[in-house]
Amino acid sequence: MSRILWVVFILALVVSSYAADHRCATREALHAEAEADTLRSWNTLYKSYRSYRQCDDGSIGEGYSESVARIIVDHWETLPRFAQLARNDPDFRRFVLKHVDETLDMKDVEKIRMNAKSRCPNRLRVLCDDLQKRADVPN
Repeated sequence: MSRILWVVFILALVVSSYAADHRCATREALHAEAEADTLRSWNTLYKSYRSYRQCDDGSIGEGYSESVARIIVDHWETLPRFAQLARNDPDFRRFVLKHVDETLDMKDVEKIRMNAKSRCPNRLRVLCDDLQKRADVPN
């Protein structure tokens, strides 16, 4: 039995090591750059995040910030879908919150702040509070 556990442990280390060391290849960066600022639903953002999260830097990161803003500002009513994805993947939650940042138009930041404060769906208060905090002091 301990031999099986040892093999599982080694496999887990190899997989996590690959994920931690996986760098953004040029081809991935080109794909991420092309789509990062065009995503307009939580599902498409999540799919892109899963494929290209290792490329989240510079202009690609700014593109993701724009997509996050457009989804939150223009499609606030879909916040429960984000909450569902975030519950299943806490790293995606951190990714989205990180992209409520200083690169956004201040009108969008204000709209995010106001929606989080006054239009929060039932049972999503913690998420709305976190969005409001990010909008209060963009980092």
